Amino acid sequence: MPDLNTIVRAAIHPAIGVARVGNSPHGYFIGPEVPDAPTLDAGEYKDEAGRLKRQVARFRVYGFNAAGEVVAELTAQNAEIEWTVHLANKKSAWYQFHLAMDLPEASDPSMPSSARRNAFEQDRRKLIIDPGPRSVSGQHSHGVLFDTGKSYDFPVPLGELRTDEAGRLLVFGGLGLSQSLDGCPPETFANNDKWHDDISDGPIDAIVKIGGKEIPTEGAWVVVGPPNYAPALKTVRTLYDLLLDRMVAWGYETPPSKVYLHRHVVPIFERLTGLQWVNQGFAAWFGAGAPFQVDALLPRLADKSPGNREFRSRILEQFRSPYLSERQLGKNLWPQFYGDALDELVGAPSEPDPTVAVPHAMASLSSLQLEWLRKWEEGKCEVDEPPPRRSSLGDFPLQEQPRALDEAALAFCLADAFHPGCELTWIMRIPHLYSGFLRIKRRPPSSSEPDFGPILTPEVAVSATGPLNGSAAGDLTKWMAVPWQTDTASCLSGYGFFRTSPSLPTFWPARVPNDVLRLREYQVVMDESQPPAVRLAAFNHRFDWFRGFAGTVKEIARMIREFHKLGIIEQQRGPTNLPGVPSAIWVESPPDLPEPDGDQGPTSTAAETAPAKTFAGRTLRQFGRYGLPPE
Repeated sequence: MPDLNTIVRAAIHPAIGVARVGNSPHGYFIGPEVPDAPTLDAGEYKDEAGRLKRQVARFRVYGFNAAGEVVAELTAQNAEIEWTVHLANKKSAWYQFHLAMDLPEASDPSMPSSARRNAFEQDRRKLIIDPGPRSVSGQHSHGVLFDTGKSYDFPVPLGELRTDEAGRLLVFGGLGLSQSLDGCPPETFANNDKWHDDISDGPIDAIVKIGGKEIPTEGAWVVVGPPNYAPALKTVRTLYDLLLDRMVAWGYETPPSKVYLHRHVVPIFERLTGLQWVNQGFAAWFGAGAPFQVDALLPRLADKSPGNREFRSRILEQFRSPYLSERQLGKNLWPQFYGDALDELVGAPSEPDPTVAVPHAMASLSSLQLEWLRKWEEGKCEVDEPPPRRSSLGDFPLQEQPRALDEAALAFCLADAFHPGCELTWIMRIPHLYSGFLRIKRRPPSSSEPDFGPILTPEVAVSATGPLNGSAAGDLTKWMAVPWQTDTASCLSGYGFFRTSPSLPTFWPARVPNDVLRLREYQVVMDESQPPAVRLAAFNHRFDWFRGFAGTVKEIARMIREFHKLGIIEQQRGPTNLPGVPSAIWVESPPDLPEPDGDQGPTSTAAETAPAKTFAGRTLRQFGRYGLPPE
């Protein structure tokens, strides 16, 4: 038994937890708690009525001794714990989003000013949904609701607190509901006046007592984000990758002394391969049977010999660098994700390559990931054994559990593109937002937020005396789009004004899919009575995940009401007798939406059948700061 008397401090983990909205009032599941978190069984992400279950963020307390070692997890069995959480939504009272304000492009005189949202409203308090803090303790507690916040006279519940059987904290977010003050339709992807949603964020604290003695406890933060429509998949540069890179740069973390093949390098290629289930372009490059599929590459990735140096060099050169040069910015380099300055591509020269003129138009890996690849290219990467898949927190040694929780919560969140973003945005890369490793710096309760005037400039936004130097409830998500659905529905791929294929570049496929394998085609793949050629054709035929909404400005408004009707990308078993098809396949659950006319059946690839994603009339995002097209 651990000696609890040696505990001198405690800390809540994960440091930043992530819950997600869903419209099922009762159905929920616990969010990822290990970096290789298993997914739910097919069909388990929605309730019996087809409503989307909420992802719940669970928080734990760990006790540490004077040497910084974990002594024990503190639960209701060995400690007294009273949790306090404060959730708020300040989006409607904040400033408009146009471009990430830490980019040089944000200060361009041609960029529109970031004026207040709902500038017509003098009483800004009416726009803030803040039910105040709530507390919970004990085991199996429930019914602690964030239900007293309002936008004008609209009650806007933001969620609920519960505890589990061990007294750990469970944070539920909202139901994904968005409303308009007067019934007006949405007009932009990010700044819809007279609208609100039930996204939120805020601090988490705990009073922890061992044997009646209170232990100093480091608090955490919770963020409630949009749904995750592809729960198993990670993007190439996750939010954790980005923040780990920044934590190293700012001195909160020491970089690894050695680079290991399976720990640092192979995951990059595994994620590229995993994106085959949500984007046809990635399937063509990295999917089953493709030239850069991770299993096919693995023997050469592991070859440190001088004779393999040319291969390693060519692979390294294929990854885009964040540093500025024509070669490094090419639109065909990996990973083919839009960057934060996507808006600047509109009107940029189309020949030979608009990304040369717009440095932040395309995303890259983190500097730390690129450094790992450079060490690998030089043959200075240790070839370790593939790590065992650890599917639960109990599979980790006690000392590793806090960090596993920290990583897992953010490993399934996105860093690209922050326009403004899926769960969080560009503010996460500002150093004075933090007080320690992944710990959000608090604004003192006695200190109200300064008034930054009718216009928020980039210089003020990023300054050490600006709005990011100390946060309170609602201060992280207020920078996001309002309502969240208009942004999520606009995060598509292959935009007509700039694309390398019908599906590339792309925005957020690991959370908001582009091209998917339908259940109908999956059933053909698994039908052993069909000829192999027919089954392979079915496997290679992908459909637009957003097809039920058609992607027009008018129909994107449907997303606000019907976001739960879209399919979830779920793991299914693959065939055992069809060469070239994996043993596990990710398949779209049947959406509760009518299939569009002209279904051509499983006979041709998505690249042959996908509609051209033209600039005119495609999505709210594509008009960016240029506004809606004329009727």
